[in-house]
Amino acid sequence: MEKNRPAEAPDGVEVDWLVLDLNSFFASCEQQANPHLRNRPIGIVPMQDVDTTCILAASYEAKHFGVKTGTSVRDAKDMCPGIILLPACHKKYTHYHHKVMRAIEECTPIQSIMSIDEVACKLTGSQRQPENAVKLAQKIKAHIRDTVGECLTSSIGLAPNILLAKVGSDMQKPDGLVVIRPCDLPHKLMHLKLQDFSGIGPRTEKRLNYAGIFSVKDLYGCERKHLRAIWGGVEGERFHAKIWGFNVNRAETQKSVIGHQHVLEPYLRNTGAAYDVLHHLLMKAAERLRHSNYYCKRLSVHVKLDFKRGHWVRETDFREIQDTQFLLHVLHELWQEYPGHRPLRVGVMLHGLVAAAAHQGDLFEKTKPKQLYEAIDGINKKFGRHTVNFGLNDYVRQKVGRDKIAFQSVPDNSYM
Repeated sequence: MEKNRPAEAPDGVEVDWLVLDLNSFFASCEQQANPHLRNRPIGIVPMQDVDTTCILAASYEAKHFGVKTGTSVRDAKDMCPGIILLPACHKKYTHYHHKVMRAIEECTPIQSIMSIDEVACKLTGSQRQPENAVKLAQKIKAHIRDTVGECLTSSIGLAPNILLAKVGSDMQKPDGLVVIRPCDLPHKLMHLKLQDFSGIGPRTEKRLNYAGIFSVKDLYGCERKHLRAIWGGVEGERFHAKIWGFNVNRAETQKSVIGHQHVLEPYLRNTGAAYDVLHHLLMKAAERLRHSNYYCKRLSVHVKLDFKRGHWVRETDFREIQDTQFLLHVLHELWQEYPGHRPLRVGVMLHGLVAAAAHQGDLFEKTKPKQLYEAIDGINKKFGRHTVNFGLNDYVRQKVGRDKIAFQSVPDNSYM
């Protein structure tokens, strides 16, 4: 196994990264905001009174009964009869996210926000010594507790690179603190499962199994070229370097798509309401497009259908655009082809993104002036989204317009 360790040792660094993972974040936010929920089993769900949905987050009191993210609501009720189910309030979670980020920044700079509940900090100077890194981690935990709330606990991993620091943050929960130094590799990780490593999902694990790799011991026993073959490219070599403690930098990639989707509540599962929801989602996507300073060249619309009918998908190309009204017109044209089946989930995606700096203007362009959208976006930013909108159905705005947030993408407070 040791013969597969890269020849060059990591440049004397003991720990170079700190990854902080907030424990049961959505549930913890609810318990922090509502003292009567503390020490009680709670589950966060997409919508209330729908047993066919699943748990988005569970408090540790609910996890004690086996309830976890992805557990169906029906099963959660059977496993934990006293569970309290709460609809997700993403504006609240974003509020707490930004408070936690400020608390961390008051202790050390944040290098990367990995998701709404996970951040990475690059350690520098004397912080890279394990004893100092541990003191910093304890300081961050205490500062979050004192300035944000006692329910917002976190688990922290300290390691030579982000991959191993993330592994460490998952090894001890809740409120854990794990240090992984180069000299700890690989024996400190031998008890883990393959999917405990970020980058190994179900499909990758199947490929590893097919290649005769069933355990972390097998993984560390692989040569670099073997992992390259399994991954089908250089990512395998990069992964090999990372599990042995090396920092592997990669160039930032350009955003490739902007989109939103929504699981329709039962009372919205009809053609008219589905179109209204798509209208709402497309306006959000267009606003994000401009906020991110991009243009798009394609719109796709997708609908999951009831009664095992599969999916309905339509898309079309056009010139580079930021214009909400133009995009809404395209949506209207595409929707004329909808077969009328009962919809369960709808979504819109803006593709072919082009940075504004590379945008090629159209001499005959007949869209709303950029200044108009800057004014509209400014009003909505100041007074709340949809203060000014393009014919948005009031019922949809009230029922669906509670902005949702993906785990991997955190909006600025002003766009909530």
